[in-house]
Amino acid sequence: MKTKILALALVLFTVAFSACSKDDSSSSTSTNPVTDGFKWTENGGTTVNTAASATFSTQYKTLMAKDAAGATIFEINLNGTTPATYAIDPTNAITYTGVTPFFIVDSGNVIVTANASSKMSGTFQGTGTASGGITALSGTFTNITVIP
Repeated sequence: MKTKILALALVLFTVAFSACSKDDSSSSTSTNPVTDGFKWTENGGTTVNTAASATFSTQYKTLMAKDAAGATIFEINLNGTTPATYAIDPTNAITYTGVTPFFIVDSGNVIVTANASSKMSGTFQGTGTASGGITALSGTFTNITVIP
């Protein structure tokens, strides 16, 4: 009799623990995380290009994005450093040096969404006279290092 009760207890114990599983309340779906850096597209295309590095100088109010060899591929000059919309005009400019001759944006804007804790983020877009096959640019800069 003791053997039957012990066997029954062992079966119940095994069933109770094997039926339990870890309760996973976290969602397994993920959205595309925002990645730091300087990214852009050309002519409304879907190919996203990424600069090897980018910094914003508060002294010159200039964002410089560079390729892997350290050559400047973007220079964005602004008349301010605070979060705001900067329309392209004689004091705010976007120059893309990734093509020859350089592409200079004639119309568009740069939107600085954040400049705090030595990091700057925002977006830019613009159009201009065709140069090197480029007529339009748009992009983002996320958590770009701000230097004095």
